Order: sequence, then C-alpha cells, then structure tokens
Amino acid sequence: MDRRQTSLQSLDRVTVILHRPATPENIGSVARAMANTGFSRLIISSPETEDWGTAGKVAVSAVGILENAPKCASLAESLSLAAPGFVVGTTGRDRKYWAPIEIAEAAPAILSRAVLTGVALLFGPENTGLSNGELALCQMVVTIPSAGSLSSYNLSHAAILTLFQIMTAATPEENKPLQTPAAFDSMEGMYTHIRETLTEAGFLWEDNPAHMMHAVRSFINRAAPTEQEAKMVRGICRKLLRHLRDR
Repeated sequence: MDRRQTSLQSLDRVTVILHRPATPENIGSVARAMANTGFSRLIISSPETEDWGTAGKVAVSAVGILENAPKCASLAESLSLAAPGFVVGTTGRDRKYWAPIEIAEAAPAILSRAVLTGVALLFGPENTGLSNGELALCQMVVTIPSAGSLSSYNLSHAAILTLFQIMTAATPEENKPLQTPAAFDSMEGMYTHIRETLTEAGFLWEDNPAHMMHAVRSFINRAAPTEQEAKMVRGICRKLLRHLRDR
C-alpha cells in the first residue's frame, strides 16, 4: 500500500468536533464537507441549536454523518468520547499565547498522528471561536491564512478548507513519529500533576499561573512524549510532591 492510500485511510481516525455550534446550516454544511473529503466521524459538543431538521436538509446526502453524530453536553465529554491521542484546535486570529500553524503546513503532521493515535479536530462557536482555555487542551493550533479584511472564516467554510488540506496532504515518511505518543487523557493527567508540583514548589506566578503552564505545555507538546514517558513524569511529580509536603 502506498503512502497516499495510507493517508486516505487515516482520515477514518480523525474526529471532527463542533463545539457550541449555533447555526444549523453550518452544522449541515460541515457534515456535507466531511462527506466530500472522506471524513465520517463527527461529534457535536454543547450545541446551541436543536434545529436538526434544517441541518439535515443542508447536509443532503451526508445526513447519515449528522444522524450518527453524538451530541455531548460538554467539551470534556466530547473529548472523552473521541478518545484522541492528539487534539488539534483551530483559530482564525493571532492569540497572545499561541503561534498557530497554517493548515497547509500542519496537514502532513496531522495525518501522521492520526495513523498512530487518532486525532480530534476541534472547531469553536461561530461568534467567538475557541477560548484560550479550550485551546490550552490542544497539542497543536492551526489557522487558515487570509488576504482580505476579515481574518476569520465562517465555521463551515473553515471546516471545508481545513478538511480539504488534510485530504490532499501527502504523508512524508520523515514526518512520522518514531514512537506512539501518549494519549490525550494521559497528557492531561500529567499536566495536572505538573501543575500541582509547580504550585507546591512556589514556581507558578501567583498573578498568572495559566501563562506559565502554557509555556510548559508548549515545549512538552513539541517533544511528543510517549505513554511510558508521561507515566515517568507523573511518577517524578508524585515523589516531589510527597517530599515537598513532608518538608
């Protein structure tokens, strides 16, 4: 099987999560865009509409994707159901603590991670996009370049552009991680232990601990630790916490 076939098969391991979508037409259009580009796994997180009839009419022949999509009460529930090893967030503008990667550049790496661990592709609500707290859950943040006066795209337009780039991307062998990275839940558990340890040690800034934790997350995410390495870091944190509290 050539690399192109492997890349297309990996689309089955990408879950699209629409968080707090409010417009049924956008939801239906995203389902149709997924059918156009070979994606089939959709989760709708905390929807702000229940007009599934309109969404289905817009989805047309992709209504099956919409009907099979779980509706979750929270983003945490959606991510737990998707069980990704890697979470990719989308943003339409520059953020203070993030340096988004253009989707064309990021697409091969997303496919590579999908082959190994599965990927959740997270889109935020139409009016605000993903919050900083929601982006903090993502190991990669991507954006779509624009040349006009508007920097952000309509939700369904952003989805089709993002999915098209991933669909058409090749997967260079050199981009494939040598080892399977730790799953999302393991990474979040590790970050909780790190935050507890740094707080106990007095390292996190009292006025803005989230800023320091973002820096910690950024460099650890770039290292793509394995499951065993994440467990090792948690073990180190447990020892340090015990020592600090005994002291």
